[in-house]
Amino acid sequence: MTSITPRLNRSREGRDGSYPLVIQIIRHRKKREIYTPYRFWEAEFNTRLEMVENTGGNRRRLLTVREANEYLIYIRKELTAICESLEAEKGSAYTVDDIVRVYNYHNDLTQVLVYADSVIAGLENKGRQGTAANYRSARRAFELFVGDRPFSFEELTPEVIDRFADFLRNRGNQPNTISFYLRQWRAIYNRACADHLVYTDQKPFRRLNLKEEVTAKRAISREKIARIEQVDLTASRADMQLARDLFLFSFYTRGMSFVDMCYINKENLQGDYLCYKRQKTGQELRIRIENGLSELIDRYADSSSDYLLPMLRRGDSYQDYRRQQRKLNKQIRELGDRLRLEVPLTFYVARHSWATLAHANDVPVSVISDCMGHTSEKTTRIYLDRIDTTRLDKANRLVINCLR
Repeated sequence: MTSITPRLNRSREGRDGSYPLVIQIIRHRKKREIYTPYRFWEAEFNTRLEMVENTGGNRRRLLTVREANEYLIYIRKELTAICESLEAEKGSAYTVDDIVRVYNYHNDLTQVLVYADSVIAGLENKGRQGTAANYRSARRAFELFVGDRPFSFEELTPEVIDRFADFLRNRGNQPNTISFYLRQWRAIYNRACADHLVYTDQKPFRRLNLKEEVTAKRAISREKIARIEQVDLTASRADMQLARDLFLFSFYTRGMSFVDMCYINKENLQGDYLCYKRQKTGQELRIRIENGLSELIDRYADSSSDYLLPMLRRGDSYQDYRRQQRKLNKQIRELGDRLRLEVPLTFYVARHSWATLAHANDVPVSVISDCMGHTSEKTTRIYLDRIDTTRLDKANRLVINCLR
């Protein structure tokens, strides 16, 4: 006989007086617990009904209670199915450790890779495909490092993170790639802490210096922008013409990202302005439609589509978006090669170039920051330091010339 019972683990009281909601499994007088991602106060848990109750909290708390009870139903069904499977395989000889082992392999949120899968699925359900893709990439790298064995958050120590970084380095990953993976994992770890799934104070990322190496210059001059604008592409593929127009669209909209260009729709047109929320940050931006931008909007006007630009159609998946991104990235690179630009041409170059030209024309950093949708001027200053050292070079030349 196997007992599967929800309960609060009163030996792990939180600072706010709440307790972890767990599933207690008893078989052959041996007891194990499986943690859920929820915590509740004692008054919220009905021991007789083995479920959580709303005790007059706000709407958000009510939703949490409802979600937790649905989770309990799901997990009890799954554990019952595991018991039936083990019974068929081993008869009555299976143990409580067998149950937990099978469950943990696929479900235990205190296991690093399982939790990462849960976070990724949640992000995808919310439409945050870009962040989900970043986490998935970091997850694959960590799985290569630890293999397919269960790996818990309690095992995630500073020493393990150091070894993970060495593993990536030995595989030939560049410093910025390593920094990228570690930043994703730090974010996942912080989510796990917020979900009360980490019960140690190891601070595994405390020794890391995640500062990125400065990458190659990505901005081009106004003369190069003009060449892109004026190049005759009538004999070229339609994809290259679209790529060129998207580059200019980005430049005319203060460096709009590729993902935002894909998803802006006609509702974002409000009189003489284009108003939209950045996919990355959710920040609202309002851009006056100048002549060049107006021409591009008119060029791609399509009454049969909800979108302003022709990359996607309603119902297209994230995979469709990625295919368009890869195809158009290739076309814009080929255009850069054709024009013999000194910088590999990408859509990101339009964003860097807009910031550089604004800075060169004495636009204040605070205004550039607002124009680009940066969350702080600090981000903008890092951005400008990376892409434009002309003024620093000029100042250095002035000082040196004082000696002559």
